[in-house]
Amino acid sequence: MKPINLYFLTLLIASLVAMPLHAQSRGIGLEKKPQEARTPYTGGVYRALIIGNNVYRDSSGHWPSLQTAASDARAMQKILRQQYGFSDTELIENASRRDVLKALERLANRALPNDNILVYYAGHGFIDETRQRGYWVPVDAEGADNTTFLRNSTIRDELNLIASRARHTLLISDSCFSGTLLRQASRGISQVSNSEDYFKKVSHKKSVQIMTAGGVEFVDDDYQSSGHSPFTYFLLNELKHNDRELITLSELSHNVTRAVANNVEQTPESGVLQGAGDEMGEFIFIRLNLTVDGIDPENVGVEVNVQPSEGQMPRQNSIRIESQPNRFSPGEAVQPHLPMPTL
Repeated sequence: MKPINLYFLTLLIASLVAMPLHAQSRGIGLEKKPQEARTPYTGGVYRALIIGNNVYRDSSGHWPSLQTAASDARAMQKILRQQYGFSDTELIENASRRDVLKALERLANRALPNDNILVYYAGHGFIDETRQRGYWVPVDAEGADNTTFLRNSTIRDELNLIASRARHTLLISDSCFSGTLLRQASRGISQVSNSEDYFKKVSHKKSVQIMTAGGVEFVDDDYQSSGHSPFTYFLLNELKHNDRELITLSELSHNVTRAVANNVEQTPESGVLQGAGDEMGEFIFIRLNLTVDGIDPENVGVEVNVQPSEGQMPRQNSIRIESQPNRFSPGEAVQPHLPMPTL
């Protein structure tokens, strides 16, 4: 290389380093961006709507505020984004009935054919034993007036719409009586094969799965002062300590159910949503940044996203260092892109 070219290259690098990123900081400010996971073999994006209701506004006191639903929701969003590559997550705390319905509508509008959609709810639940109807209870619920609740049939309708647009749909409900969502068509969940052929098969098949904190029973709010419900505590624990790159909802549910049932008077349940087109596929969680002894660092791919400064237009350039593609990748490098805006 000629000296003059090296000189201009040095000036260019220096100018980029000196570029201000935030008005309140000096020097270089780097914001760590979560990696983006894609469904093996189909390349779908991971999206989630996460709802945590702590502060109930019922003046009659029929619905007392909860201690851990909001912290459960925040912890779920964090682990899904940082460790499992969910690139599109919306977190709502203390959601009204309208808030929940509008958020589900936005999620449905963002769903694409190969996407993986997860909806998580933590908050009060209710069952009308006379009519055998289950409900989510939003923070603006009024006493025992179930017209201010969210009926399971409404939740199913919204999930049906999402499932009609996405490849894999999963509802996780951490509330009392949440098992009523499964009463019409539950499916036993057990450990299954973890071969590459199995993952390939269930990736292509449609799935509409549900995982609940309990059947038709009350569930605890704070487990051993952990700041989480028992169900979400053990769910987070399984996700955190999972030591495999790919894990299906079936296996995850199997592990969580055993852990919860072994420690509290509560038994989580799992199954499918009746009539939503489930084809015995599987929602697959992809663990990123997995540390495994004996793996050559040369085979690890790293992606760095460049963050725009305040007042600058977003840039779509990225730096990708990769010696070999992941063996579970869809077959081609994922092109860098900006998160899809909320509609």
